[in-house]
Order: sequence, then C-alpha cells, then structure tokens
Amino acid sequence: MPDGNRRFAKKYNVSYFQAYRQGYEKLREALRWVIEEGVRRAVVYVLSYENCTRRSPMEKAVLEDLLISGLRDLRSDSIINGERIRVRLVGDLSLVSEAARREGAALEEHTASYDGGSLHLGVCYSGEWERNIIASGTASPSLAARVPPIDLVIRTGGMKRLSGFFPLQTSYAELYFTETLWPEFTREELKKALEWFELQKRNFGA
Repeated sequence: MPDGNRRFAKKYNVSYFQAYRQGYEKLREALRWVIEEGVRRAVVYVLSYENCTRRSPMEKAVLEDLLISGLRDLRSDSIINGERIRVRLVGDLSLVSEAARREGAALEEHTASYDGGSLHLGVCYSGEWERNIIASGTASPSLAARVPPIDLVIRTGGMKRLSGFFPLQTSYAELYFTETLWPEFTREELKKALEWFELQKRNFGA
C-alpha cells in the first residue's frame, strides 16, 4: 500500500505532480526489488475507489496520466517480460478514461500467457465497492481475477489501517506499517519488512 505521496509533496514543498511522479518511479523500482527478493506474487493498491471519486480534478488528471504511462511502461518492462509476470487489474475501471482502459487491456493481453508470477493492480478498487458488487449477486471481482491470499501487507506513510485493501484476501495477513513516506521507501525498508514477516508465528485463526 504505497501511501504518503501528498505528505511528501508538503514535506519537500514540491507539486503533487512531482510527488506522484516520484511515487510512480518508486513503484517501478520496488517491483524490481520484490522480484529480486524472491517474491513471485504481489498486489498493489495503485488507486483506491476514493482516489478515483473524491480527489480534485487536478489531482485526478495527474493520476490518470501516470496510470496510462505506467500501464504502458509495464507492458515493455524487462522484469515483467523477463520473469514472465502476469498482470491483472481489479477495480471499477469505468472511473478511468478509455485510454487507461485500453492500456490496461493491452497489458493484460500481453502477459496473459505468463506463468512466472502474478502482479495484481487495484485500480479504483475498495473493499466496499467489491462488497456492493457481491451483494448485487455478481461474482467477486477479485476472486474472478484470481487475486491470491495476501500473506504480508506493507503500508507506508504511517497510517495503521487497511483502508479497504482487498478484505477477502487479507483475512490472515500480517500487517507491517512504516512511517516512511512512499517516495522515500528503500530496499532496506523492504528487507526489514520481509525479515519481520519471517519472525511472525502464523496460525491462520487456529
């Protein structure tokens, strides 16, 4: 859960665009670290449902541009292709532009045959949104997209809550919270989280 971009902007007196751009570059870097650390499945909260419905028009425009370029970049990413990582999007994609939907569909199609791991991107997603869909009698979007059970949640930015992050998959997840703002996240912080996870005694409700 890459949180803290706006607080990073205020901390360093830079624009939201600059902060989100740095956050985007950090995400690409972090995905590489995760794979190099031997993790083959990852789920990223790219945009929450609230990001897509409640942010200002200016912020939404910035996020939309980064989403389009990010999806396009992933399609040609050497790690995604070299490690054969399948990418899927989960969320209310009606809230993003046609251009973003096209890039998302192209990315999913491009990686559809990959079997080296999985990367699920929550785009305009929230647990409440998914619960409403299930309540209407429709199948769970995250289960249909085969989002795996989540073992470890890493949330940056200091907030100690899940904020609707894939509730069906986080029932027995270990929760790691760090004060580090997302654009400042380091590989050392990732290793610290993974080492902490290895020390946890997991009983899955037993």
